[in-house]
Amino acid sequence: KDLDALKALHAHHASMGERIDYLEMLLGDSADRHAQELAALKAAHAKHAETLDQHAREHNAAQMHHASMGERLNYVEKLLGDSADKHAQELQALRAVHERHASDLADVKKASASLHASLPDRIAYLEKRMGDSADKHAAELQALKESHSKHGKDLDEHHATVQERIKYVEKLLGDSADKH
Repeated sequence: KDLDALKALHAHHASMGERIDYLEMLLGDSADRHAQELAALKAAHAKHAETLDQHAREHNAAQMHHASMGERLNYVEKLLGDSADKHAQELQALRAVHERHASDLADVKKASASLHASLPDRIAYLEKRMGDSADKHAAELQALKESHSKHGKDLDEHHATVQERIKYVEKLLGDSADKH
């Protein structure tokens, strides 16, 4: 039984030569595959290393063109400081001009007040002028009325009334008619 079992077992197994051929084939295939993969990895690694070197060179070139953070901060602080100083000077100049204009305006107001009479003085002056003018006109009007009246009386004395004149004309006509 053991021998039959051993024979059966041996029938299921390949011979040593077949087994070695099989292992060599597996190892050969595996070695070829590993060699290909290793070559692909080496190519990818070389490409990656080249890209990394190029990126490093570009980065270094860019770094040379960029100022450092400290330099940039100093520039901004100087710019802001110069701007703030300039604005402070302009503000001070504007204040000085404003004070000068305010002083000039006060001087103009003082001069204006001394050149012009006050409102009550001006009203009193106008009332006096109007009163004087009204009194003068009233006196002239009264003089004209008196003159007119006198002239009317003088005319009355030197001229006959209408009724007297009609009588005179009738008399002349009557005398004239009697003569013809």
